[in-house]
Amino acid sequence: MRMLIYIAIAFIGLLMLAIGITGILGSRLPETHTASMSIEVGTPIDKVWAVIDDVQAFPTWLTDINKIEMLSDREGRRAFRQTQGRNSFVLEETVKQPPTLVTRTITDDSNMFTGSWEHRFEDLGNGRTRITITENGKVSSVIPRAIMHYTFGEDYYLKKFGDALKAKFGS
Repeated sequence: MRMLIYIAIAFIGLLMLAIGITGILGSRLPETHTASMSIEVGTPIDKVWAVIDDVQAFPTWLTDINKIEMLSDREGRRAFRQTQGRNSFVLEETVKQPPTLVTRTITDDSNMFTGSWEHRFEDLGNGRTRITITENGKVSSVIPRAIMHYTFGEDYYLKKFGDALKAKFGS
């Protein structure tokens, strides 16, 4: 019995040490980050734009997104709530210039992260389109910041989005 207590104390001590180290590592990282990725697909720009513009269909091809709820426009800009697992946040289209540019910005402050995603579309001719997505993010909490940076990378969701786009367009 005494041995189990020592093991439990040691486990809790190691857990606290790991949390402390993760916090220290996270505190040494900047709160903000910028990540970018580009992909090319063999689909004309207007069709690529239509897919990215149809946010309500995101759950059909973006496996991480569970639900999209359209909200009332905000000063003429489209807004929606996106649910991913346990996370939910409101995105607003802060810049929209069809068919070449849309920027979606998190406009609620109920989460530990915030940011914007700029989607640029370039017509490459011959029915090909380049999509460049740039994330400008902010992670205020030090532990999630460290986990994101050291475990997944700041471009984790960009890569997943790019892979889903490639699969959607068969490229």
